[in-house]
Amino acid sequence: MNKIEWTEKSWNPITGCSKVSSGCKNCYAETIAKRFWNDRKFTDVQFHEGKLIEPMRRNKPTIYFVNSMSDLFHEDIEFRKIALIFEVMRYSEKHTFQILTKRPERAIEFFRWWHLRDESSKITENIWFGISIENQEMANKRLEPFKEFPSTIKFISYEPALEEVNFEGYEFIDWIICGGESGINKRPCNPDWFRKVRDWAKKNSIAFFMKQIDKVKAIPEDLMIREYPFKEK
Repeated sequence: MNKIEWTEKSWNPITGCSKVSSGCKNCYAETIAKRFWNDRKFTDVQFHEGKLIEPMRRNKPTIYFVNSMSDLFHEDIEFRKIALIFEVMRYSEKHTFQILTKRPERAIEFFRWWHLRDESSKITENIWFGISIENQEMANKRLEPFKEFPSTIKFISYEPALEEVNFEGYEFIDWIICGGESGINKRPCNPDWFRKVRDWAKKNSIAFFMKQIDKVKAIPEDLMIREYPFKEK
């Protein structure tokens, strides 16, 4: 069973990452790595070719979170290796793949490189793209380039929510996931931030998914909404 509420399984052809903003401070993936990777540092970003075929071996249609232990568009991964991952996703049409990144600019560089290399390259409908947002600064920085992503489904992961964020102007998205930070060093969040996002999402026919407050406090009843963007807006 996957512990990430908004997906079904994780697929990690890349592992390892590096911090790019305040949302990375208490990274859950780094905590996992410290427990299980022995002497390997989390900043040692590796591509695992042997894991590429995992989705193709699974017959049951599945929602996959791609690289829960990394970022698909990390600077240490060559574009040709990222392209291999996309080929697997394109030809595994029965599955849905959710890609979440904090590096939209490099993603756009990859899309341009891929198209120049292969004009027939395209993002199939089973590939969803998400941007991770923790505060207003990152919303302003990451969501403008996100508009250029060639994706049928675009989503925001507003987690860990570190301050109230105004998402007005970004109604092009299809789905927003909300969550506070968890763990022993968690930073506090205010449920009212999520209520404002819920109301904004409802007004704009955007699917809303409340993931958690902090994994300890219960989600308030009025926020216990877990929608998916399967239907057109």
